[in-house]
Amino acid sequence: MHGRPERAQTNVRLVRRAQPRATRSHALPLTVTIVVITVFAAAWFTRADSSGAASIGPWDPTVVSTPNRGPDHADSVTFLDAPSPGPAGPSTTGPSSAPPATAVAPVPSSSPTATTPQLPACRYADEPAVHAAYDDWQRTIVDTMSRLPKGYVPPDLVAVSRAGLSGAGSIRRITIADLKVLAVAGRKAGARLAVESAYRSEARQRRTFAGWVRTSGEAEATRFSARAGHSEHQLGTAIDFKAASGGSPWTPEFARSRHARWLAANAWRFGWIQSYPPGAETQTCYGAEAWHYRYIGRDVAAEVHASGMTLRAWLWLHASAD
Repeated sequence: MHGRPERAQTNVRLVRRAQPRATRSHALPLTVTIVVITVFAAAWFTRADSSGAASIGPWDPTVVSTPNRGPDHADSVTFLDAPSPGPAGPSTTGPSSAPPATAVAPVPSSSPTATTPQLPACRYADEPAVHAAYDDWQRTIVDTMSRLPKGYVPPDLVAVSRAGLSGAGSIRRITIADLKVLAVAGRKAGARLAVESAYRSEARQRRTFAGWVRTSGEAEATRFSARAGHSEHQLGTAIDFKAASGGSPWTPEFARSRHARWLAANAWRFGWIQSYPPGAETQTCYGAEAWHYRYIGRDVAAEVHASGMTLRAWLWLHASAD
């Protein structure tokens, strides 16, 4: 296929007799070229007609790789809209065969949006808490930057003893029924529970935090104790559990105990979620607390559990929901 045709290498004595045929062969390269070009052009337009667009054309969108944004964000490809070439060019509004770009993790089907918004980074501020009304107890966001309103005191506090648990303190009435069932289930499983701490007023939380600062220093205290106005305990729907046999829950021993392990595996079934699980400090803004659980109701707790998200991440995801 490459080089001259073999007939051009014929013996010199035959050149004169083959002259007429050789003269006609000068037109062969031009004819072959025209045929090749025609076939190539036909194939090109046939491909464009069948697929809707050529593989790379002057109106194709530009492809830009987006770097990985972390363990929860997969690498993505973003298609940038190109200017329309006008009536003569292909439409830029038709559907693309490429998957849509996303820079954030997918959301459970029960969530109100299609993608997970950026979780606010851990920082210290005193911004008004989202959904801080008493009736919004299931979705109130209280963290290191969001604080409850001054004078926030739940209107329906009752003794935790109403749930059949030992220990002092108060809790909102709306938690009692499920807290009682949780306590019974724990006893049947050999994990008899008690309450170390429940509702705390803003003033009491201020004293609590100051005490931890004195004993551990402020930097360490902020890892496991909330500033006044920033504690879930002030909601009246959070409890620090402990073993009924006694002992402080704020120890590595409790985290390894039957009680802590049973709570971690089963509390969500009764509407209680562990607010600060291990390995999630960058999301929760606090170190792991095997004892701290917040009541959000059975239905919502089941959604949080199924999502695999931390409670703070799930609440921020749904912060804009009606």
